[in-house]
Amino acid sequence: MANTKQRKLYLDFLRIIAIIFVIYNHTSEKGYYLYAFDSPFILKIIYIAAGAFIAVAVPIFFMISGSLLIPKEESIGDLYKKRVLRMVIVLVVFSALQYAIQIATDNIELSFRYFITHITTEGIVKQYWYLYAYLAYLICLPLLRKMAKNMTNKEFKYLFAAFLLIEGLLASVLFIFDIGEMTGFFNIPFFNNVVIYPLLGYYMEHRMTKEQYTLKGALIFIALMIAVLALIVVNTLHRNLPYEQFTAYDKGLFVTGFTAVLDAGVFYIVKLIFKDRTAPKALEFIITALGSTVFGVYLIENIIRNNTEVVYNAMVPYIGRFPSAWVWSVFVFLVGAVIIYIIKLIPGVKKLL
Repeated sequence: MANTKQRKLYLDFLRIIAIIFVIYNHTSEKGYYLYAFDSPFILKIIYIAAGAFIAVAVPIFFMISGSLLIPKEESIGDLYKKRVLRMVIVLVVFSALQYAIQIATDNIELSFRYFITHITTEGIVKQYWYLYAYLAYLICLPLLRKMAKNMTNKEFKYLFAAFLLIEGLLASVLFIFDIGEMTGFFNIPFFNNVVIYPLLGYYMEHRMTKEQYTLKGALIFIALMIAVLALIVVNTLHRNLPYEQFTAYDKGLFVTGFTAVLDAGVFYIVKLIFKDRTAPKALEFIITALGSTVFGVYLIENIIRNNTEVVYNAMVPYIGRFPSAWVWSVFVFLVGAVIIYIIKLIPGVKKLL
């Protein structure tokens, strides 16, 4: 059973939102890429806005982790034994599972060299890039803890403001005036996703007081989020990257550091909704049970998605592609959650997933 006493309900709710967004991101031309194809202008705007908004998913995971792990007191040895080793085992085991499926379905030759080469370079499956990023975050964690402990609130605000100014405003200006990208030598390590988002999560969880979570604050965030989405929509339309030029990491959307505003807004609003509210026991159990399966679902969602496309295809004639892609994403999550919930009942597996 999920331990409801030690889990924060709004963090589990955020996990559920984020994993559904991740799955929708992987629906490609069936949902996420719809903005790349000819469609009525208003629908194109909706598709772009949806694609931009779901970009909050992975940063939200880093924010949750930062809010939970940065305040913890543990030695570097314990960090590596408990967390780094676990992540390495998960990466190897599930990469091997994915490789075995590829051998069975894609006629890929069994090769130890192929496995080692891919697991240490591009990954056995592209979606596992997050595991490598999370490992990098864990390695940085002792330093992030020192930073967070000794930084004042003013210094936190300076860091976030500098990030938005350089990665958001400056990047937007350079694009709008067709100047090009900033030189790669102007690289600020503190702006890396594995640094900025965990620190943002820590700040919003531990430095902001309950009194700072208000309806007025939520309305301000909503206004800022609408402005950011409008900026992304306009510049994505202007960019107009052809579908044929999409890559694994560039889907044609105009994305800048302003995405952090969306992440902070989602975190703020969800925490405000759950503030000083007690959910019914049944609902609390459902949210915590589903939330506890999210990491495991992420590891296998592509397997479920590839074998449940019939669900999407069956709905399209009745409700269209966009709604079908969202229903399909929720379906994939729920199926994965049931599978992972059962698997976690096996002794020893729960600690990994």
